[in-house]
Amino acid sequence: MAAIKIEGFVLNSYDYDDYAKVIKVYSKQYGVLSFFAPGVNKEASKNKYSIQTLSYSDFEIFKSRSDNKISKLKTGNLKKEYFNIAKTYVNYVYVSVTISMIEQLSVPGFQNYKIYNAFKTMLENIDNNINVFNNYVLFLLFYIQNSEYKFNLNYCSRCKKRDYPIVRFEYSDKTLVCKRCLWPGEIIQPLSFVNILSNFNKHTFNYLVDQRYNAVDIIVLHNLMLDYLESDLGIFISGSRILKNSASTFISEVNAIQYK
Repeated sequence: MAAIKIEGFVLNSYDYDDYAKVIKVYSKQYGVLSFFAPGVNKEASKNKYSIQTLSYSDFEIFKSRSDNKISKLKTGNLKKEYFNIAKTYVNYVYVSVTISMIEQLSVPGFQNYKIYNAFKTMLENIDNNINVFNNYVLFLLFYIQNSEYKFNLNYCSRCKKRDYPIVRFEYSDKTLVCKRCLWPGEIIQPLSFVNILSNFNKHTFNYLVDQRYNAVDIIVLHNLMLDYLESDLGIFISGSRILKNSASTFISEVNAIQYK
């Protein structure tokens, strides 16, 4: 079998025996895939730098015929390392959440270039400490909106029209509601928050992360995304408790009322 070339980001790895590892990567060509990497734990291995977690590398692999079977590494070439992310604990936790989402929701063999490029942009920005929290939160929603788990953010879910101003995101069914369709007891949420969601599908990830946002809006969106991933989609997120108890994700009761 001839070797093929791929590029990708190392998401995770574990030791297979004294000298080998199994590497999981998010590749440009095939999405999430795993390969057996013989000899990479040896001191003299030329491939050992390319397979470290959060490395961006070119790989030459013997790809398995089935997406559910493991491939084998021939050579790896490190293109860039994102080790700055690990120097700040909370930044590493943010990226770990995105990795958990990609690993658990991605279908083997399925690739989406929009998500792949957004992931690359997010890593670049977090590695350079640029709008870290915004990049992390917006990527969570960007992934969901480009997957089978997306919210209905294109029109009012009740009247199915786009003609009336959107004034509310309904948490129960993850949809938008226009002013005319509000039910008794439902409030009009902050326009800045509603606009993030109602305009989200219209823009690229690069455009989205370059915009300015209200800090409380982003915190509310973050907590919404974590709840959705864990409660609705059943994603296990190891850093979830840390994030939920963090001062950076705390919202006062006064602010919280505006988003109910």
